[in-house]
Amino acid sequence: MSSIREGNQNKKVAVQLKVVSWQEKKSLADNEEKVLQKEIEDLRLWAEMMDTMKDEQLKEYLCNRPNELKTVKIQKSKPRQRVQRVEKSSTSDGILTSVWKFHKE
Repeated sequence: MSSIREGNQNKKVAVQLKVVSWQEKKSLADNEEKVLQKEIEDLRLWAEMMDTMKDEQLKEYLCNRPNELKTVKIQKSKPRQRVQRVEKSSTSDGILTSVWKFHKE
């Protein structure tokens, strides 16, 4: 008997958790919209600020920008050595070369 009561209580709890009124959904959507509008406005203002900066100001900004805006650490990489490919000559390569030679002419 107690397992039946526990099952009924669990169903009631599950039903109560699933029910969300449309007013609550609208309220959540409105709050999300306000947050997104603020983020868009912040991004627009930042982009305008970047557009109006001169090269020296941009360099200074990049060096002194806030930590929360530093997403990727830029490092200068070492120049890569070019590896020269050694091609093996075979009969089929010679045939293809001949075909291309006549095809281009």
